[in-house]
Amino acid sequence: MHRDVVYSLPPEVENLGTTERCEIQGMYAPERFISVQGHPEFTEEIVREILEVRKDTGVLTDGEFEDMIERVGKAQDGVLVARSFLKFVLEGLK
Repeated sequence: MHRDVVYSLPPEVENLGTTERCEIQGMYAPERFISVQGHPEFTEEIVREILEVRKDTGVLTDGEFEDMIERVGKAQDGVLVARSFLKFVLEGLK
């Protein structure tokens, strides 16, 4: 769904994950920042609505839409990612 992905990282930045579709799924620099390409806060309902709007407005082709809508209900790690973000922020406040 993203069209604005990152394709390379500076040496001091760690890649947090990789998939077939996107080589860099997240970035981490100790004591500096943490970021992810996806949206762990999105629920299945939110993603379905976004996909419908993007299909209806021509951002996604029918094939892209069908591929994404088939995967929207699959298990994901949003809660785990959110916990990691919270830990990062709380440790930075110490």
